[in-house]
Amino acid sequence: MPEKKEEKKNPASIKHMAHEALHDLIHFDSKFFRTLPPLVFKPGYLAEQSFTSKQNQYVKPFALFVFLNFIFFIFKSPGLFGYSLYSYGDTSWIREIILRQQAEQHLSLNILTERFNMAMRFEQKEYLVIMVPLFALILQLLYVFKRRNYAEHLVFALYFYSFFIIYLMVMPYVIILFVSLMKKLNIGLDILYSQDALVCLIFIVCFIYLFFAVRKVYKEKWIWNLLKSVILSCGVYYLIAFVYRYVLFFIVMHSIAG
Repeated sequence: MPEKKEEKKNPASIKHMAHEALHDLIHFDSKFFRTLPPLVFKPGYLAEQSFTSKQNQYVKPFALFVFLNFIFFIFKSPGLFGYSLYSYGDTSWIREIILRQQAEQHLSLNILTERFNMAMRFEQKEYLVIMVPLFALILQLLYVFKRRNYAEHLVFALYFYSFFIIYLMVMPYVIILFVSLMKKLNIGLDILYSQDALVCLIFIVCFIYLFFAVRKVYKEKWIWNLLKSVILSCGVYYLIAFVYRYVLFFIVMHSIAG
């Protein structure tokens, strides 16, 4: 009889995992709305609690990230960063690929551009996930002496990019509202719609959020906390501007070639 009781409590059993999955599914809505406030307003709190018993009160990091990705995918927004085929034309080797694609597909530049931009509107939301493990790797390198394993950094990255997705959904409408308000006061701020302004806003928001998040989770002196927050914010920018941007280019080109 005691052996049977132990078997029932085994967290690796199929029965236990099925019960846990069903429980999370039934209570997902209440957990989700309980998770959002600390995610947005208490940077680092959820990551800090992720390996404690209190984690059961909130949506697990991967499930939260996947769900927000799904919401972001169907969310009617202007898009992430306004990537278009024209925006890639400033690099010579990219121009060569575009010309080769034109020749192979027997398409005019206008038609190729139209197909590329249409595909990009969907793909740029779907592949945001590629930045998470890379960001966790940056954390691993920055905190190599903290003796934390990669999974812990990955949890931090999942919560950070969950916040980042919410920010990307809300930010365009905040800018539109703010610019409209300024126009009523005869103050023109159309520059906020530019790509440079978007990048600047992303860097500032990421820095503020990461400053408090890493302070909460990694608990270092403020000078190291400040320095590493700047490095992580730069990491977010370079992951967007180079890795994510060029990976998307090849994914979209491959998708329209078929």
